[in-house]
Amino acid sequence: MFLFNLKLKSCCFASLLAVLVIMPTISSAQERTPIEKFANGFPMELAESAHAADLPKLLAGGDEAVYFASRASEFFPTAILPVRQPVMRLKQNLIPEIGEITAKTQSFGELSLTKFLATPESYSQGMIVVHEGKIVYEQYPRMRPEDHHLWMSNAKVTASLVIDLLINDGKIDENRSFGSYVPEFRGTPTGKVRVKDVLDMTTGLNSDENPETRSNPDSIATRTFLAEFGMPHEGKIERLIDVLKEAKSECNPGKKFQYASATTQLLVFLAEAVENKRWSDIFDERVWSKIGAQAPIQLHTTPDGIVAAHGLISSNLRDMARFGTLYTPSWRSVATERIVTPKMVARIRDGVRSKEFFLGGFNGPAFVKIFNDDTMISNSRQWDIVWPDGDFWKGGMMSQGLYVSPDRDLVIAYFSLNAPDRSIDRFLRPIANSRLFNK
Repeated sequence: MFLFNLKLKSCCFASLLAVLVIMPTISSAQERTPIEKFANGFPMELAESAHAADLPKLLAGGDEAVYFASRASEFFPTAILPVRQPVMRLKQNLIPEIGEITAKTQSFGELSLTKFLATPESYSQGMIVVHEGKIVYEQYPRMRPEDHHLWMSNAKVTASLVIDLLINDGKIDENRSFGSYVPEFRGTPTGKVRVKDVLDMTTGLNSDENPETRSNPDSIATRTFLAEFGMPHEGKIERLIDVLKEAKSECNPGKKFQYASATTQLLVFLAEAVENKRWSDIFDERVWSKIGAQAPIQLHTTPDGIVAAHGLISSNLRDMARFGTLYTPSWRSVATERIVTPKMVARIRDGVRSKEFFLGGFNGPAFVKIFNDDTMISNSRQWDIVWPDGDFWKGGMMSQGLYVSPDRDLVIAYFSLNAPDRSIDRFLRPIANSRLFNK
């Protein structure tokens, strides 16, 4: 059973799922305490109310959400991956001009980055910019640098990275069917989908997250989250794999971008089937043990020990930036050996699909609105956006983000707790395209 008191009736399933996707619909007028007051810890009454809260409240960007995002290991069974290498400390070469870069925000008009981060109502927690393996900008307006924080959907790219490593090994052919590797899915519609289409979130299955599935208590999307959180569906707590096996085909794979956390979880089962190991062990052996991290990483799991790699991973901000730096030429500044190869970066950038494909589902247009930008090409391999210049980005609920520019040798990572306003994302392209990082 899930480790805290979540009593959900069917009448609140819609609100539950509304906050579990990249574009939550929470009122910006919600009463909340300035996050600055929690920077050095939480009062007991907030800890108690967070543990008694339902999921909508935990994921709505309010006080309980601040506690949940900072203390996720209190709520889930958690695999702790220790630091296995000496800490590879990131050098600093600060560029104050980054803070002067401006963007048109959703709620505050045109602001510089520094002023936006300082605005209490931005609910931004921290931002770091790493260029050529060095920290060039770092701010922690509402958290301590050493604090752990949920990655939310930024974590999805850990799942695709593991699969790409197995592709490099020749253990997976992305053009083969998912069921050819995972016996439990043979004979199901999911089993017929190519691995490539799972990576790109275009399975053609009815497991995607959109307004219709979020309002349906019996949808695969709803049942996926309930199973992960150990909560009953129709009086029964289901295993995640059993829910995913019930997905039905609704269109041909490859037709449109179908954002779905359930799809990411298929990659976890794929890696475990190929390696005959828990995903946490695979990620540790292949990725985390090679990184000179500052602190252990926390992998939060379902009741039966399946890592919820679609969003439930926690670390400090510098370590999330270290993960992003694996995709750049400066990987030596964060890891003892090369993990992300040039071929893997090329798969993300060159395997991108069409703009029509990207805009054909629910989330492509939502990402265009978030960025106030329609110059992107499409999504790819669990990354939400790839731009024509080869940069790519992954976003997470309540405004987390990881932006990588391999050609500029640039990484931007940030934590935030703002559900209705994703203005922090609008600073990424202006930072990357500024004269500060011209070759």
